[in-house]
Amino acid sequence: MVANLYPPCPQPELAMGLAAHTDHGLLTLLIQNDTVGLQVLHKDKWVNIHPIPNSFLVNIGDHIEILSNGKYKSVLHRAVVNDRDVRISIALAHGPAADVAVNPAPMLLEDGQNPLAYPAIKYKEYVELQQSSKLDGKSYLEHIRNRGI
Repeated sequence: MVANLYPPCPQPELAMGLAAHTDHGLLTLLIQNDTVGLQVLHKDKWVNIHPIPNSFLVNIGDHIEILSNGKYKSVLHRAVVNDRDVRISIALAHGPAADVAVNPAPMLLEDGQNPLAYPAIKYKEYVELQQSSKLDGKSYLEHIRNRGI
């Protein structure tokens, strides 16, 4: 679980709440107050996600992308600040056990039409690699896609 507090910023155009990234797990549940600040990259443009009161937002994480061999994409997102309102978010990440190796589901590869896009990787190893890498606006999956680690 990660809790984030984004206070009003006098110069929001000069600051970033949280750099662009994807989440490492299977799914992330996000609870947030009613302040806009979450953005997702859609068709090469950052789009504001307007919070729905009393709801969870669910992000697909990197390990769903690995498991689906790329059929379902993890969501590149970021948090921005504003000069008026406090934004609060709590993210609850869900993933497999640390020692479980995640790889594309064999049934998605059987027909030969879908080549293996990701190598098998233990969840703990992936998280350690992702957390030790600089947030560069890309998913860590791009570092391992179609090649070994």
